[in-house]
Amino acid sequence: MKFNIDNYRPEKCTYRIMVSEVRLDGVPVSIERGSRLVVGTDVSVIEFVAEIVNYSLDNPRVSYYLEGIDNDYKTVYQSDLGSAVYTNLPAGEYKFHLAVFDEDSMTILEESTYGFIKEKAIYDNDWFVFYVLFVGGLFIGWFTWFLTRFALQRKMDIQQERLALALKQVQMGNETIMAIAKTVDAKDSMTSEHSERVSEYSVLIAENIGFSKDETENLRKAALLHDIGKIGIPDKILNKAGRLDDDEYRIMKTHVTKGADILKDFTLVENADLGAKYHHEKYDGSGYPDGLKGTDIPLYGRIIAIADAFDAMTADRVYRDRMPFSKVMSELKNGRGKQFDPELLDVFLKLIEEGKIDIKALYAGSKGGDEQ
Repeated sequence: MKFNIDNYRPEKCTYRIMVSEVRLDGVPVSIERGSRLVVGTDVSVIEFVAEIVNYSLDNPRVSYYLEGIDNDYKTVYQSDLGSAVYTNLPAGEYKFHLAVFDEDSMTILEESTYGFIKEKAIYDNDWFVFYVLFVGGLFIGWFTWFLTRFALQRKMDIQQERLALALKQVQMGNETIMAIAKTVDAKDSMTSEHSERVSEYSVLIAENIGFSKDETENLRKAALLHDIGKIGIPDKILNKAGRLDDDEYRIMKTHVTKGADILKDFTLVENADLGAKYHHEKYDGSGYPDGLKGTDIPLYGRIIAIADAFDAMTADRVYRDRMPFSKVMSELKNGRGKQFDPELLDVFLKLIEEGKIDIKALYAGSKGGDEQ
């Protein structure tokens, strides 16, 4: 073999370089020049195992770099060459360069390149931001709706609880009022259900003079309690079979003021004390306890006065039987403008004429007077 010593180095080409394998998280994978290896998005460590076939006795300098990651070649002697390791590469396209340099001129004598693609994770895609914003917006919208609905539902539950409590209180109040009325009626042996009938007649009048539903209901309760003062009247006077003497009558008349005192602080029913105190006042001023006249008498007192007098005349009492209905009508008409408010009495008489009050039922089983 002959060779020119002076021209030996520039002319020689005695190296072959390659990447024998690529290790993905320690798993060996073959790679070919000119082809593109696809690396999964979950791969953390990529290791290039370089192989240099050297047909000379030299220890050449070997360089490598990864486009997009390394700024320049990393150079070592062949004897020191190990693996090129890259960790946690972002998604994208890469090209790995492996080269042998001439020591004198630092020119590349031999170079190989290997391309590969690191797959994108779902969050690496451009559309993922819009997807996250969209889903986030949906979640925020749903969460806001949920909180709003929860707050509204809670508010409705509280309102329903309060309404149920209010209804329960109203029911208890009604039951209390009814119990008191029945207690008063039970004290008078001949006035069973008197308070209930007076309240029914009072309601009929109220409905026909423009009372609202709430006002009518309030009047009904006040009428039920109109005789509550009789609790303070001795039984021997309240249930006396004969005519009351002057002293007994004076005591009997105190039931209106006693009732007003009992009801003055009774908050369940508005103006209940007025009905109790003034239902024996007369339109001409001859009634008791204060001798009020005309419209100076509170409206509750004027309404209940008509209902109370009508029931007293159409029901059996301990001192007399019920009056004949013709006598009752005569007494009512004679009392117009004297005992009773004329306008309210006209309303009540019209109710009787229209059959709103069942006269036959009132006189069923009558012991004394007849319906005529």
